[in-house]
Amino acid sequence: MLRKTTLVLCAFTLTALSGAPARAGRGASYTAMRNAIWSGSTDAIKAELERGETLVCPACVDLVMPLIDHRDAGVRQVAAWWLTRRAVRTDVMNQMFARLTDVDSTLARNAADVLGEFQRASAISPLATALVNTTFTPEARAHVALALGTIGDLRAQPALTQGLSAAEPEVRSASLSALRALRGFASGQVAVPLLRDADETVRVEAIYTVGLTRTAQAVATLSQLLAQDPIENVRKKAAWALGEIGAAAASAAPALVRAAQSDASPLVRSLAQGALGRLNR
Repeated sequence: MLRKTTLVLCAFTLTALSGAPARAGRGASYTAMRNAIWSGSTDAIKAELERGETLVCPACVDLVMPLIDHRDAGVRQVAAWWLTRRAVRTDVMNQMFARLTDVDSTLARNAADVLGEFQRASAISPLATALVNTTFTPEARAHVALALGTIGDLRAQPALTQGLSAAEPEVRSASLSALRALRGFASGQVAVPLLRDADETVRVEAIYTVGLTRTAQAVATLSQLLAQDPIENVRKKAAWALGEIGAAAASAAPALVRAAQSDASPLVRSLAQGALGRLNR
């Protein structure tokens, strides 16, 4: 009997620490949450917080609050998600707003992650100010941009459009990604100048933006990228975007034919051929 009990306990512990999907509410407790945090396993922490979504446990707030500064972004986000369901959410938001007016880039980055998960429109203005605050590192400001995208409110568009002019490619790239996440965003033309960005990641994000918004103003530049960009991934995405734009990209047909026939990459050739078939839709 002792051996059987030991095996059951071991199996339970391994399941908890392995990050197996948690059943919301079942087995949630202060002790389980504390043990998951003490384990140091990011998967176990996230699973236990998800399990405790509806757990009534005021004492658990003190366990979870330090997790908003955890080294793992996923843990920070799940901790914020858990806290936004608690009565302390207004206090937490105010603390995060205060961080955005300080000079510590790590705390600002973490505050952005938290505010993104809270998804409150009241966070847009403080985040917009932080996005152009060059006291913060590019990493912190990239997280600020992504937080605006996570909130998803179209009122963040002016701030993110301003972020496209940042000196750092990380911020430009994150601002493009965040713009696409805004509900109702359709102004892909703001990304057209960044199709020629010196940074490959920025060019790719710009291509995604004009492709998903079917921005006809991008066709000429996309055709040039398809023909001339030295980066295979950029040429692949350019072919894809021309296909997404469809009939409005008819002028790109010669560039797509050349790419389909002679590009050095078989993937680019394949995508160009596929895009050709979509120009008439």
